[in-house]
Amino acid sequence: MLEKGIAVIGSTTIDKNIYDNKSQIKIGGVTTYSGITYRRHGITTQIVTNVAEQDLSILNKLDHEQIAIHNGATTHTTQFTNIFSGEQRRQKLPFTASPIKANQIEGLLDAVDCVHLGPLHPLDIGSDCINLLAKLRLPVFLDVQGYTRRIQDAKVYTGVTNQIKAALKIARIVKANESEIESVLNFFDIDLAALLTRYDIQEFVVTQGRKGGFVIDKKNNEIRYSAKPVNVSSDPTGAGDIFFAAYVIGRFMKKMNISDTCAYAAELTAMQISGNYITENQLGLSLSRRADKNAKTPN
Repeated sequence: MLEKGIAVIGSTTIDKNIYDNKSQIKIGGVTTYSGITYRRHGITTQIVTNVAEQDLSILNKLDHEQIAIHNGATTHTTQFTNIFSGEQRRQKLPFTASPIKANQIEGLLDAVDCVHLGPLHPLDIGSDCINLLAKLRLPVFLDVQGYTRRIQDAKVYTGVTNQIKAALKIARIVKANESEIESVLNFFDIDLAALLTRYDIQEFVVTQGRKGGFVIDKKNNEIRYSAKPVNVSSDPTGAGDIFFAAYVIGRFMKKMNISDTCAYAAELTAMQISGNYITENQLGLSLSRRADKNAKTPN
């Protein structure tokens, strides 16, 4: 299934991560963490993203990993501030890139086997892009995180948006963390099994941090997994993206069963959290940013 490779679609971000009285500016986004994970497993990886001209140097990090980059025009690069307290995270979103449009992906999709959608906010990926994917019927792996965020005054709040409906219709495998899936099920007012049936989802992956997580398959089987212990905790940003990419790799490249796939993905995630997979040195940026009072964020 991954003979031709995969396209990862979503924002590539500039992240300011604050944790344990430390802060660092790094390149981030699903395109970074999932994209690097796919590529390091020998999969031809292409990303579709929008990074502003003044920030193009951040893409050197991905070019170094031999990831093919398809970058679109935008005034701003998406920027997050992530403030960690234990496993809790508060987020700010002072800048957002222009939405990714259908014309950015239509010439690419014949060259890949499948698509990994990683929206980081509700308007990250344009509706025309989702509609095009629906027509082509390529296998789509969806991380719902961006559709469970409401942005107001550059702050990120929990809130599921209607854009999630069209995205779920085209998704074969879906991933959410514990709080995200709670919000999604409340939004639809159904249980997880009913959600899989409504949208014909084959597998739904739920991550629960240190508690591990579980997968529900189309036959309503629940397969639980345990998190791998981490002795030294580093910056946890991107752990969920790495888990989901590793899950896709396990299922569709390595042909592993769900239980073994979850164990493999949990092991890789633990390596990331302990600082031994995609390291801070590999992602770190040395940039100074100025506030832009005219920056637009999605409502």
